[in-house]
Amino acid sequence: MLSNKLISLSFLIGFLTITSTAYSQTKTAQELVGACARCHGTDGNSSSGQYPSLARQNEEYLIKQLHDFKSGARSNGQMSPLVGVLNDEDIITLAKFYYEEHIVRQRGIDEDLAKTGKDIAKTRGCAACHQANYRGAGPIPRLSRQKRVYLEKTMKDFRDGKRTNDNGLKTEVMKVLNDEEVKALSHFLAGM
Repeated sequence: MLSNKLISLSFLIGFLTITSTAYSQTKTAQELVGACARCHGTDGNSSSGQYPSLARQNEEYLIKQLHDFKSGARSNGQMSPLVGVLNDEDIITLAKFYYEEHIVRQRGIDEDLAKTGKDIAKTRGCAACHQANYRGAGPIPRLSRQKRVYLEKTMKDFRDGKRTNDNGLKTEVMKVLNDEEVKALSHFLAGM
């Protein structure tokens, strides 16, 4: 009789330990964002142009990018180690959190360059994938109001083959653009 109670008690303790461990692994968005905030801001609006703003970015796109950092399909010395500790639930939690945040309009946009960039976007058919308002959809990223410096660097990386986790789609579109055209395009998109 005593041994049955000990077995039951041992089972209960084991169950509670497993349950509490599993529960403690579920993190809130606020817990997860802490590690991201230094570069991307607490609300997803980066204060530095070299880091993208994640606020209002499409959930599917963020999920794909985080998985790509984790798998190595997209390489970044800062992001890969941070994302490596995230599980699928964490990634979904972060994507939902950032999508629900308000994106702030960027300042310091050169209006003349933005006009040129608008013409380039129209000529190159950027809206065919990124939508007429450049907010993307699903796995296609939002470009409007993104950080200008980040946009310029990213477009050049796609153009020059330094970033390739888009199945080659952007490389074809971007490879015909020179540095000035990329700069103009970044002013247009960031200033939307």
